[in-house]
Amino acid sequence: MVVAFYVAYPYYFPHFIPIAKVFKNKGHHIQFILSSNQNTELMLQIAKESKLNYTFDEVLLFSKEVDYLFFANFFEEITKIKAKTIFMDHGVGTKYCDFERALNQYDIVLVEGEYRYNSLNTNSPSYSVKIKKVGFSKLDMAINFSEVDKVRYIKKYNIDINKPIILYAPTFFPSSIEKMSDTFPSDFSECNVIVKPHYLSLHRSRYKNQRKKFEKWEKYENCKVCDASEYNIVPFLALCNVMISDESSAIFEFTALDKPVILNRFLKLRWSYYLNPRKLLNRMDAGIDIYRSIGDNAQSYDEMLSMVKENLKNKDKYKNQRMIFTKDLCGDVDGKSSHRIVQVIEDDYAK
Repeated sequence: MVVAFYVAYPYYFPHFIPIAKVFKNKGHHIQFILSSNQNTELMLQIAKESKLNYTFDEVLLFSKEVDYLFFANFFEEITKIKAKTIFMDHGVGTKYCDFERALNQYDIVLVEGEYRYNSLNTNSPSYSVKIKKVGFSKLDMAINFSEVDKVRYIKKYNIDINKPIILYAPTFFPSSIEKMSDTFPSDFSECNVIVKPHYLSLHRSRYKNQRKKFEKWEKYENCKVCDASEYNIVPFLALCNVMISDESSAIFEFTALDKPVILNRFLKLRWSYYLNPRKLLNRMDAGIDIYRSIGDNAQSYDEMLSMVKENLKNKDKYKNQRMIFTKDLCGDVDGKSSHRIVQVIEDDYAK
């Protein structure tokens, strides 16, 4: 088979690369089609470092030569594509995202766990034959993260191995970044602090105040702020002891590895959201509410400080919730999701 992956943003690579490796090992031809609209230099760097067969020629999306084509978000010109199309969302959680449209127009829709599988089958039973429960391929890389990989990142970020590692991985909006203290790293002087901003926090002009905050934190010796070249959060999921986040789906990726997370509920909103609260309700994911008990919820910065320190001492505080919710949202976390995805495609091809 000729299997292609459309990379609309650099942070889609961690979803696709584990699947591509399995396809390649089984003798299939792999092609990465990279968007020319999103940081082409970084796209090129990643493709070369990962030794991928790649092109920026998006005409290949519509080629008859491709048998199967993967997407991690909805593609507006999907009806023009001649290959069989596969939809998999780039996040994990409860947001409905583009699944409704995808079920209508894609040939195969991949979902992670019981929550998504059951909700889609209930709401769209006529499309059940398209829906395949396979787990979350991005986590394969974390499960299979080697000791050699860990040592490389420890050296790269000058991490003190005698201190715990805190990961702050906020989303871009609505976010807690602006409401975090300027002295955040010094409040955890007994720890290593790694800040992994969302790609859009680093690139969109409207988030310049977030970047100013990052610049202040970078001045602290125990804090490392990842730049855009660190497109992949997976190594930090594997390395860190506790995560602080807010509305990011990375919450569920981290807890899937049986690690504690703190959910910041103190968020910076735009004025239009204060004036029109309904707009915020539409933006937020109401479905996530039942899963917020996966970790401690901080209503203020000071509350977050004490919660992080408590969870570093008692990492098993929410162990049962993590186990239940991971099965629900991420499915089987065994490092073999990519193998299940490849099997789905090979079975379809054999029909």
